[in-house]
Formats: sequence, C-alpha cells, structure tokens
Amino acid sequence: MALTLRRGSPRDAVASLPEDGERDGFARPANASPPAAKPAPAVTLVARPELLRTIATCTAGSGRLETGGPLIGTVQRSWDGASTRLIVSILGTVPPGPAVRASYGSVAMGRGADGERAASALRWWRDVTGLELVHLGDWHKHPSGMPEPSGGDRMTAQKMRADSPAPVWLTAVAVCAMRRSQDFEAAGEFARFTRAWAQSGQVRFYQATDGKGLVRVPVRLEDGVIPQLPALPWHIVDPSRFAAECRLLHAAGFTVAIDAATPGGRPGISLRLLSDGARPVTVVTGSRYPHQPPVLCDERGDPMKLRSQWSRDHFLVDLVRKAC
Repeated sequence: MALTLRRGSPRDAVASLPEDGERDGFARPANASPPAAKPAPAVTLVARPELLRTIATCTAGSGRLETGGPLIGTVQRSWDGASTRLIVSILGTVPPGPAVRASYGSVAMGRGADGERAASALRWWRDVTGLELVHLGDWHKHPSGMPEPSGGDRMTAQKMRADSPAPVWLTAVAVCAMRRSQDFEAAGEFARFTRAWAQSGQVRFYQATDGKGLVRVPVRLEDGVIPQLPALPWHIVDPSRFAAECRLLHAAGFTVAIDAATPGGRPGISLRLLSDGARPVTVVTGSRYPHQPPVLCDERGDPMKLRSQWSRDHFLVDLVRKAC
C-alpha cells in the first residue's frame, strides 16, 4: 500500500500516488493509464467495535496532524435470487508506525518500512486466523474537522480502487474534537484541583463507485457474529526492536530459530537459541513484550527461573547470557 494525500487547504486537495507494485493483497497505485471502470457492487458494511477504538486512539495521539491506516477484513457474496450483495466485514487496522509521514494537510502511508509492517501484519493475521483477509481500503484523519472527503480523497479512491484486487474499495474519514476542563478551589488548609478531558468524534465510511465517486455507506457495529482478530505480536508492531534483538543475539554467538507458535496459541513468537558449548534455550515472548517479561524454557520445554528482575530496558541477550 502506498498512498499520499496532500491538501493545499482543508477544502482543496490533490493526491500524489508514487509508483509501486501489488503485493500481499495490498492495493498498489500505478502511473499507467486508468484501466476500464469496474461497476461497484451493492455493499452491506459491518465493523468490529475494536476498529473504532483503535482509530479513536490514533486520531487523539496525532494531535493536529493527519494520520491513517489500512482497513482489513473479509468479503462474502450474498445472493437474493436476482442479484448479489457483498457482505464486507472490517475486522481491524494496523496503527500507524514511526515511518508514517504526516502534516496538517497530508499523510503518507505504505512507504518503505511502514508498508512492510502493514503487509507483515496482514500475512500474520491470515496465517493465525485462516481467514481470507484482504485490504479493503484506508482510513485517515481530517484535522480540519471536515468529515466529507476532499477532492484529493475522491481522486485517490478511484485510482486505488482500479488497482485493488478486492471487489470493493472503502475510504473512511475520521474527525475528532478534544475538550479539556479544570477547576481549582481552596478548602481551608488545602487546595483542591480537578482536571478532565473528553474526546468525541465520528468516522464516516464511503464506497468508491463509478460516476458517483465516493458514496456514503451505512455501517453496523458487530462484536458477536464476525470474527475478532488477535492482537498483533510485538515483532510486527515494533520491527525495529525485533531486528535489534536478533542482531544482539547473533553478536553474542547465538544461532536464532524463530517459531511463530507459542504455548496456548497466544500471540507472540518463540526463539530457539543455540550456542557452542551451551544448552539450547527457548525464549517465549508474548504480544506485550518488552513490557511483559519473556519466559525461558530449557531443552525439555520446562520454564526456567529468571535470575534477575525483568525490565523493558533489557534485551533478550541480557537474560540468556545469565541463563546459559
């Protein structure tokens, strides 16, 4: 996925789409002549509540800057005898990483490491869940507070839809407002203060169509009849940390074998470490690593007692050196 939206002003937007190719189900724009138009099918749109919670967290954290991410989910066809309808389930998104470049009037998603991060998340979710997940579209924030798609949003959606392998392309626009309040009072020998803040906003979903452009689509929130995606493991959320861990282990003389399976099927990875003259050790990490301590296991798979208290500032090599 490679997408850049730029706006000269909140109400005047143009899109810039860098040349790229298609990979792992993510739509890739191209600078070639537009292909033949594809008719837009009728859509019933449902979404997990976690999707909106993630979007709300990301929009609040971006301040006055734009931000965004992919919409990932499934598509099923429903027949009513005379025609078909698409049942589109948006199951999740990948929170923007450090490679996302954004300003008040632009956001670039899918370039370099950030695109690989999103593609890795899609591949991991597919493997773990067995679902035929696809890249359904993108969401982005409008710091201006304008909930309608800009001209650049409409042009971008048409180009992305023409290149997307999915049968539908969605654009979601998020706007939010932050309200802060505080109060101070003196009460005899002490003073009391209260502070509070609240966030409110909305996300509007649009379907890219021929002739009509982006058309608003009603959405229904469901948490009981469509699948819930597991939390992404740490090595996908923070690939830079994962690369640093592997470099340090190799520098210390360890050969690293990676196993995506963890005890109980929980999100995370297991690293089997081999070193000359030392017993093999397996390090099991959960999705919240390094905030959550890893588990060391011996060659029989039995947990080993940690010889020091874990800190998120530590690395796996620190733990393993003491164990071996």
